[in-house]
Amino acid sequence: MKGTATSVEAQATDLTDLTERALLSEAAEIEAVLREGEVHKLRIAYQWAVAHPALDSCETPEGPVLPSVLSEPETLGGAGTPAVAAFTSEPLAVALGCSPTSASSVLADALDLHHRLPLLWDQARALLVPVWKARRVASRTRHLSVDAARWVDRQVAGRSSSLGAAALDRLVAEAAARCDGEAQLDREAAARATWDVVLVHPDPHRCSGTSELRAIGDTLDLTRFNDVVCAEAEALGALGDTDELGVRKAKALGVIADAQARLDLTSLVDRGDLGARDQARREALARRGATVRLYLHASLSDVVTDEPTATGSGESLGPVTLDKIREWVGRSRVTVQPVLHVAADDRWSVDRHDPPPRMAEQVRLRDETCVFPWCGRSARQCDLDHREPFEDPGDGGPPGQTSPASLAPLCRRHHRAKTAGRWSYERTGPGSYLWTGPAGLTVLVTPRGTVRA
Repeated sequence: MKGTATSVEAQATDLTDLTERALLSEAAEIEAVLREGEVHKLRIAYQWAVAHPALDSCETPEGPVLPSVLSEPETLGGAGTPAVAAFTSEPLAVALGCSPTSASSVLADALDLHHRLPLLWDQARALLVPVWKARRVASRTRHLSVDAARWVDRQVAGRSSSLGAAALDRLVAEAAARCDGEAQLDREAAARATWDVVLVHPDPHRCSGTSELRAIGDTLDLTRFNDVVCAEAEALGALGDTDELGVRKAKALGVIADAQARLDLTSLVDRGDLGARDQARREALARRGATVRLYLHASLSDVVTDEPTATGSGESLGPVTLDKIREWVGRSRVTVQPVLHVAADDRWSVDRHDPPPRMAEQVRLRDETCVFPWCGRSARQCDLDHREPFEDPGDGGPPGQTSPASLAPLCRRHHRAKTAGRWSYERTGPGSYLWTGPAGLTVLVTPRGTVRA
């Protein structure tokens, strides 16, 4: 033990003498080793499961009998995966140093990847997709049929490497909903049963005069209400309120409640000055009727056939049945905007710094997320960066500097990284960017994933 400790300490000390390039090389190497280790752990788990098949019966002196309830086989994976003998996970849990529940999860994911998600498993074995993403897809498709899981496998295998956890979950949920509309209807109905508004009063010794309001409800209703709250908070700031935005949003709840209470009490007060009260009511109703923009995508054929189980998707929300979309459309002001063919033509340009709305929409639809390697922040939450510094045309700048080809979405953090000069990138094609970072690090971001160049 003493020799091992000395060796580990020596290795750790040696890192202090490495250059930036060497440290990054070490980081890349250890990441590859860890991925190989995770893949190998899944291979071991699968072999362990295969080596412990379920037994339909066992031999006794009196002949074959079914196993007792305490030793009946366990079905860990989804449909189409073999069952395993009872308590298969316990020895593996001891060997891995984890709980039996965790070991069961490893076994289930290994079985699903082998039998239900072969394309994703091939990519994980080739170290193109991190194991945690492959396992995440496996766990979230376990309730699907074999055919549905295979369909999801084809949809996510080529895209999962470039997606973060939240985006990956939405993609899997959307793919699952499209091949199992009935289940999506059931999930929407089950989710509706959880709707509630709860007022929580924390410990008064810690939170004197402060409470928490929790709301679970219809996505459109809560989105609209959130927009109204944010608008009221911005108005408070414009009127001179110097509190932080979060505090002003909380205060806006009181403003909205006061306005609503005054509207409800108008029938009980003196009927004088009806014009002022009517004006106040109209202004309040205008706020309540604020337009909400949700980006909903659906197949035209599904819309025309009016199939109740057909499923579309809400950008950043995941799958939504067309019935739910129709319900939202029926009680809201809606603007229908055709989806641009974002790869068709990105050569048009304008002679100004800020892109027009149509151009900004085209860039965000084309790239979907921040184009920095492995950054999953939505493009709608990003700045549109000029890859080359913009020069005012009035000061001699060339014409046509602002075009879809010259713009890319960058989140604020990675915009700063690029501006500071630590990272730079060049466009290699629509939606593809070659990044260069410290110590000569190069990474290629493509619509199909991110790879080290």
